Amino acid sequence: MTSVNALSGHAEGLRGLHIAGLLGLALKRLREEILVDGEQQFPGLRVSHFRLLELIPDSGARITDLAEIAGMTKQGLGQHVDYLQERGYAESERVAGDRRVRLVRRTAEGDRAMEFSRASIDRVEQEWKRRLGAEKFELLRETLVEVCGPLDEELEWLSRP
Repeated sequence: MTSVNALSGHAEGLRGLHIAGLLGLALKRLREEILVDGEQQFPGLRVSHFRLLELIPDSGARITDLAEIAGMTKQGLGQHVDYLQERGYAESERVAGDRRVRLVRRTAEGDRAMEFSRASIDRVEQEWKRRLGAEKFELLRETLVEVCGPLDEELEWLSRP
């Protein structure tokens, strides 16, 4: 009997690796690259913290809005913000007129961590582009955008000042 992997031209070594597993491995490699020098420069930060710092617009954001765009609960995101605040990467304040609302901003150290994370991601992208070639890399990026569906909300959020 011929396997589906054999029919699709996959190498024997890839048998059993489905797309979710492969995307997970790619994300694992990306996380490892971000953290290569991250622990020394930014003790205690995980990739999820770098990502949250990137999601905070320069003008700040409410925890509720950050939780929605990050796909987290308000409580979970609030714990991440508290963690970042304790370490000097973020600050928050209650909004006048509604003490339940916390506005979160990055500190100068949070800006530095975010720039480090972006530079790490850029390094990985450049390496992938070198390995795949520019055309295949752009095809990978375009394919991922298609698979992820409309990204209007995320793109709008990330383009905030």
